[in-house]
Amino acid sequence: MTSRTATLVGTGLIGGSIGLALRRAGWQVVGTDRDPDRARAAVERGALDDVGEDPASDLTIVAIPVGGIVGEVQRLGAAGHGVITDVGSVKGPVLAGIDHPQFVGGHPMAGSEQDGIGAADPDLFEGATWVLTPTSSTDDRAYDAVRAAIVELGAEVVALEPERHDALV
Repeated sequence: MTSRTATLVGTGLIGGSIGLALRRAGWQVVGTDRDPDRARAAVERGALDDVGEDPASDLTIVAIPVGGIVGEVQRLGAAGHGVITDVGSVKGPVLAGIDHPQFVGGHPMAGSEQDGIGAADPDLFEGATWVLTPTSSTDDRAYDAVRAAIVELGAEVVALEPERHDALV
């Protein structure tokens, strides 16, 4: 069996839940958080194998507030990360600021009234809808890789144009 690796940027409720679900599915997951204590707590909780980033990861997931996504994806792309996705609730402005063919905008329609790594749940995405927003410049293999990982988390994938997503949300 081939080892699958992921880098997770942001270890709150959504990021932590992604990490827990990926690790349960057999992925190796490293990650970071703007607060180093939260990243260490994610390791203790089992959402990360270790703190850090791996540009050679099969998938990088950006799970930070929408206002920081564009800059973070640009930084990750410049650092050599290949396939990248996010979990932001707004897609049009995010995609307008990113020129990376291996970036696939995403938005899981799941959550909780709780927040933080302590509330993370590996089953959060079971049966949830997860919107992907590929564009004409999105690499097909990148889309397929993101879609496959999301399906593995138990979510139903729906592809929408970024503007359609934003209008519906």
